Amino acid sequence: MISVIVPVYNCEKYLDKSIQSLINQTIFDDLEIIFVDDGSDDRSSEIIKLYIEKYPNLTLICQKNKGVSAARNRGIGEAHGDYVTFFDADDLAESTLYERLLFLITENCADLSCVNYLKCFPDGVEKIQKRNTQEILYGDEIIKSFFSSNVLCNNTIDKLFKLSIVEQIKFPEGYAIGEDMFFVFEYLMKCKKIAIDTTQCLYKYCIRDNSAMKSDFNKKYFDAIGLSKKMIDMFQIGSKLYNLAEANWIHEICKMLALYYKCEENQYNDEIMSYYRLLRDYPINKAIKYLDKKHFFALFIMRISPKLYVKLYEILHVG
Repeated sequence: MISVIVPVYNCEKYLDKSIQSLINQTIFDDLEIIFVDDGSDDRSSEIIKLYIEKYPNLTLICQKNKGVSAARNRGIGEAHGDYVTFFDADDLAESTLYERLLFLITENCADLSCVNYLKCFPDGVEKIQKRNTQEILYGDEIIKSFFSSNVLCNNTIDKLFKLSIVEQIKFPEGYAIGEDMFFVFEYLMKCKKIAIDTTQCLYKYCIRDNSAMKSDFNKKYFDAIGLSKKMIDMFQIGSKLYNLAEANWIHEICKMLALYYKCEENQYNDEIMSYYRLLRDYPINKAIKYLDKKHFFALFIMRISPKLYVKLYEILHVG
C-alpha cells in the first residue's frame, strides 16, 4: 500500500479537482490518502469530509498551523503503507502516476522511484520540467545526479519513497522554502539504488499567483540557501561531492537573487550584496566543471546583469 500525504492550507478553490485526480488513480484501492489540514480558515476540511464519507481509504487530520513540513511529518507519523509519497492540495495527478511509481520501485527493487512532471503557470503555459531518460543509479551516482542534473530535482511530488527510510529523517521544520530539497537530499543519502523514468509527465505542479514562490520577497527566501549550505558541510572539503554541493549552493543563491530583483525589493540590501559578491567570486573554472549547462548559463547572465536575468527568467517561465 502507498500512503499519499496531502498537506492542506486554505485550498478550497482547488480541492475538488485535486481530490478527483487522486480518486481516479488506477490503483486507488491500494492508496491510503492522508489529508493534514494545517489550520485552514476556509472550507477545506468540510470539502474533504464529504469525500471521506464516500471513500474509506481517505482520512483527515486537523492541527493548528505549523507549516507544511510539520503537516507532512504528522502525515508520516500516521502512515501505514510500505511506501509514501506527497501531493500538494492544489495540484493534479495523471491517473497512472502512482501505478507507474509503484512499478518502478518494485520491479527494480529500488529505494526510490521518480517520474516527470509539468509546471503549469497562471497564464496557461505548461512546461516539461525534466529531460527524457530512463536510469538506474547506485551509490554516489545518486548524489552526483541530485546535484548536477535536472532529473532528480528537489521536489517530493514526483517520487515514491520507502516509509522505513522516511521515518528516519522527516522534514526540517521552521523553514518556508527549501525543506523539500533538504528532505530529498537526506533521503537519497540513505539510498543504495533508485529508478528513474522521465519519459512521461504524470503530475501537474500548479504555480499559483499567491504561491510561496510568487509572493513578495522576504527573509524566507534565504531558507533554501541555509539548507543548501548544511548539505555542503556533510562532505569532506575538496571532494567531488563537496564541490557539487557547493555548486548547488551557488545555484540556490542565483535563484534567490532572481526573486529579489524581480520583486524590486529595497530591504535586505546588505544580505543581497553579500550573496551577490559570493556569486561574482565563485571561480569560473568551478562553474564550468560542476554546474550543468542550464545553471551555468543562469550564473553567467546573473553575473553580467541581474535585470537581464530577470527578463529571461520571465520569458522562459522559470518558477
